[in-house]
Amino acid sequence: MRFDPRSLILFGTNVLLLYLMQLLNSALAEWSLYLFLLGPMVILPTLYLRHSAAFLCTLLTGLWVDAALPAPFGWFTLSFLVANAILFQMRLRFRPEHNDHPVLLAHIANFLFFVALSLGPARELASEPAYWLRIVTDLLLSHGALLIIAPWFFQLERLLFDILRVETEPENLPFS
Repeated sequence: MRFDPRSLILFGTNVLLLYLMQLLNSALAEWSLYLFLLGPMVILPTLYLRHSAAFLCTLLTGLWVDAALPAPFGWFTLSFLVANAILFQMRLRFRPEHNDHPVLLAHIANFLFFVALSLGPARELASEPAYWLRIVTDLLLSHGALLIIAPWFFQLERLLFDILRVETEPENLPFS
């Protein structure tokens, strides 16, 4: 098995996105708003890397997010690995070299991760109307911010591929 340096680049950018998300959330704390921007983290590793490298990058990212965010440990690791497996089966249908498909996939993944977290560990709060107002507000704010952040994030990853002179083409695709 050959080591793919792109997995380290993608993992590093995922760590950067998590750090920036936490900085933004720290600034928004006085208004009781929370940005949830984890959707883009699983998209390009799955679309660009071989399965073993994408699995490793997604596993490390999930463990890093689990250690940083207040959720049951393993929640995001398992969610990221499931998203990786599902997306990997459909990756031939998406064009990773442009931002259209990755941004759409990031919104879908972000929505599913947010809903899974909202209905999973916090299900005892589901009977509170204020909880649902908070969920809808945070979800709309997160997806509004994701419209700006996801294209920037994907371009940053591709720019790092170019700067570090690593292969910029996705692996194992039937077209060249």
